[in-house]
Formats: sequence, structure tokens, C-alpha cells
Amino acid sequence: MSFHQDLDNLTRDMHDASWEVEYMRKNPVVALMLERKNLQFKGGKQYYRELDTDTVEDVVQDYSVNEVLEHSTKDTTKRATFIRKKFQAPIQIDEDEELQNADQTPDGTRLHNLAEHKTKKVQEGVRLHLRKLMYRATGVTYAATDSNKYMQGLNNALTPDHTYGQITRTKASSVADWWQPANNQYDATGGTTGDQNGEYTIGISWLRGILEPMEDLETDNVDLVTIVGGVLWLALIEEAEARGVPYKIEPDRLNSKGGKTTQGFSEMIIDRRRVIKDPFLKTANNTAMGETTGSAGDLSRRLYCLNLKTWDFFIHPKRNFKLTSFFDQSQLAGGYDFSLARIKFAGNLVCWHPNQNLYLSNIVP
Repeated sequence: MSFHQDLDNLTRDMHDASWEVEYMRKNPVVALMLERKNLQFKGGKQYYRELDTDTVEDVVQDYSVNEVLEHSTKDTTKRATFIRKKFQAPIQIDEDEELQNADQTPDGTRLHNLAEHKTKKVQEGVRLHLRKLMYRATGVTYAATDSNKYMQGLNNALTPDHTYGQITRTKASSVADWWQPANNQYDATGGTTGDQNGEYTIGISWLRGILEPMEDLETDNVDLVTIVGGVLWLALIEEAEARGVPYKIEPDRLNSKGGKTTQGFSEMIIDRRRVIKDPFLKTANNTAMGETTGSAGDLSRRLYCLNLKTWDFFIHPKRNFKLTSFFDQSQLAGGYDFSLARIKFAGNLVCWHPNQNLYLSNIVP
């Protein structure tokens, strides 16, 4: 077997054995959707759904004897449409790397397992890129929109007045209020003047106050989850311990080391609510995400409350993070002496009911 064939087979085996873990189970948002089977492997030209926007209660008539019965109809449907987004990551082995890492002995021993190293590094890069796309704010560099090339994330759905699914939202003129995120209706105490960038102090009672209106819409605590970074996570634990409020790290999700799920992130149940800690939400990643430490949007200050029933992560079956075969580029006219394979993705993250989800950008311990 040639080195090229061996590299192709080894790399593919390593990637295929770990791609679901790397891109899905090690990403809290995707792992939660995988748990609910919200991953959709679909083709087609677009992702769309006909949405119900309003009640028809106003066509109901109270009447008495000899009163004319009125009749009318009301269309309460609106189509939300999303396009497929794509990204790829190359794995390249050049001539020198190939020769230096060829079999050194008859038993196939190598100086360095290049296939394993290259695979792990590119998987790490794709996982980080997917995390950035899911948490990237609107209006920053590389921000996603309905029409550009970047995959849409949580903030696209949960930022007030941001056009989403080809539907324009305008709070000031009450355009598509049904399509606005929940923080457009409820502030931190359950009022009516929500401010996504307002500074609030996290606490168990405070969290109960912002989740209660959402529980009126969706009462299943399994599907309603809160995602925070380590700073806010520790603040909740410290308060629980100081006040004697029961909490537990979800035992069904622990590995043998305890305290962390087998997927690489932590989950606890506090005040009967699921709270997920995503280690990506920390100040060290602010620069890469175009955010300023200590202000609204700081990753460590973000809090997401998601109703998992309202989300789908679409992945095209032909571009589902699988690795292509290595191809020897020197066989092409004018080509260079290296072999190249790619990891490809096509799909999008879609929320079908932003009004049942919440994002606050300026929460402090």
C-alpha cells in the first residue's frame, strides 16, 4: 500500500470515528438538539416553514336572536425562509511531510503519526469555527445575515429588530412583534419594557423571574435550558450554597471523573431548571468574536434561555462534516506537490419561534 493510500485510509478512519463527537456532542447547542433529535439531514433548495402569527379570536361573534350572523376569514400564516450556508476546512500534506513521515521500518513504524495530528488539528479548527458562528453577534465583522455566506446562529434569531428568515422585525412600529425574541416582551422582572443590553445581576430568584413568562409559553423544563459561561455558572452555585438552595450536577450525564458531561461541558439542575456551562463563553474569546470585555456582548456576560423545541440544525447529507478523499495535486497540469482533502459542511441553524427564546447580553455576577 502506498503512503498516499495509507494516509487516506488512516485519516478517514480517525475522522469518521470521531466527527459526531467533535462537531456535535462537544458543542452544547448542537448536543442539546441532538438529544431532542432536532438535527435535520435534508436537501432541497431552502429551509422554510409556514408560521402561525396570530389568533382568530376577533372573528368570533356574540349574538342574540334575530341578529345577522357575521362571516369573515383571517390569514394568520407567514412563511419564514432560510438558505443553506457552507464552510470547509482543508487538510494538506506536502511532499516533505509525506517523505519525512513515510514508513521507517518494515513493520510500518513512523517517526510521527502525521495523519492523527493533522486530523485532530483540523477537527479542532472546525469545532471552534462552528462555535463562533453560533455565538457571533449581529452587526460585527463576519456577522451572518439571511443572504450572506455565513451560517446563522443564536444571536441572529434573538436580537430584536434584526431581519430573520426573510421577515423584517421593527419594534417601534409593531412590525412582526410575534417574530421578535422574548426579551422584546419581558424584562428581567417580567415587565413589558425589555432591554437586551441592560445590566442585570444574576441570581436564582432573578433567573426564576425571567424564565417564568417563558414557562407560560413552554412549561416543559426539559426543553427550556439556560446557557452561560463559567463566571455566571459559579455565581449561581455560590448563591445556592450560601442560601442552602438544592442543586445537583446532572448525574445521568457525568463521566467517571465527575462534574462534567462526557461531551466536555457541564450541566446542573438548580431550582428545577437546567443550566448549561459552555467554556467558550469567557473573556479570553472576546477579541476573536469582535466583543469588548466588560460591556454588553462580552461572552462572559451572555445568558441564553432556549426552548429547544423551537430550533432545528439543518445539515445537508452531502456536506455533513465528512472528509473527502486525499487527491495528489501534482497530477494536475501546473499543480503543486501536495495531497489535499477537505471537511465540508452545508446547512444552517434555524429558530422557528424566537418569541419563546431569550438572550441577554450584559449579565454580571
